[in-house]
Amino acid sequence: MLSVFLAHSAADAPFAEELSAFLEAGCDAVSLARDGLIKPGQDLLRAAETGQSADILILLLSPASNPPRWPRERWEPLFARNQEADTRSAVFLLEECVFPALLRRGLSFFDATADRLPAMRRLKRWLLGIRLGASPAMTFSPDLELLYSALADKPGTLTASGAMAGRFAHQAARDFEAVLWIPAHGRTLAQIAGELGSRLQMTLDGPLEDNCRRIRDVLSSQRCLLILDAPQVPVDPLLPSGRTSVLFTSEPVHIVADVRSLAVARSLVTARRFAEADEIFRELLNSGVEPQSCARELVWICEHWDRIEEANDLRFLTGPSPAEQLRLF
Repeated sequence: MLSVFLAHSAADAPFAEELSAFLEAGCDAVSLARDGLIKPGQDLLRAAETGQSADILILLLSPASNPPRWPRERWEPLFARNQEADTRSAVFLLEECVFPALLRRGLSFFDATADRLPAMRRLKRWLLGIRLGASPAMTFSPDLELLYSALADKPGTLTASGAMAGRFAHQAARDFEAVLWIPAHGRTLAQIAGELGSRLQMTLDGPLEDNCRRIRDVLSSQRCLLILDAPQVPVDPLLPSGRTSVLFTSEPVHIVADVRSLAVARSLVTARRFAEADEIFRELLNSGVEPQSCARELVWICEHWDRIEEANDLRFLTGPSPAEQLRLF
């Protein structure tokens, strides 16, 4: 987490709260200090000097906060810092006023005089870039505005075309901790949950309902973009209620041809993706494909889940066939 100090005037306090809420809703990378208000007898530079213990120092600059004088010996130490400095500083210009022209240079100056929202988004990208140690991309396509406002600015849910989803995932990747694109078209909930859990590096060895709950808990606490590619089954049990945004594609972009075989089911058991294996074994059992082998595997899964009664019922299917029994006499 990056600690962020917003130095601002009393007149700009409502916007400071708005900016703080925006960054906290859309960025897991920051922790906002609440004591950046210019106190009586201080000016903006003095307030900024008190915030140098934070990782990031942001000056909200407006006619209300603009100091009457900008002595170079006071402001230059705040901004003349290299990439390895303990504190990085930025200027967020709310309204035009007179200040040193040198402050406009570089990625750490955010001009919000024409429109504040784009500047807020650029600031968020800048903060995430610092956390990730990478230069932030500042591309925001106007035709993706609905997706940015619904998904990137705050957690939300939306449906868009596959083409728009692909462009947004590429452009907005830096707005999220991770982008998880899950091919869902033609797949069951168990398969969707299994792939999503694998992408999250989770071991999902429980029943489907438990797996969905665990995935929801993880996504609710993280700022991710989950893209579900045209699911045809209800996915409500998977949907988080916290910080992750969810984007549905209206048509499939990637279709995965899953094989339903005994070998595949056994490989899922090896990977401890038991809910998906259970689903395949039951399909094969009901279709009469190697019923004894399927039943034995299902007994093992049910015992792992403490479903002892169900396991005992399945044991009747694991013995020799009637023809084999007759040959014993």
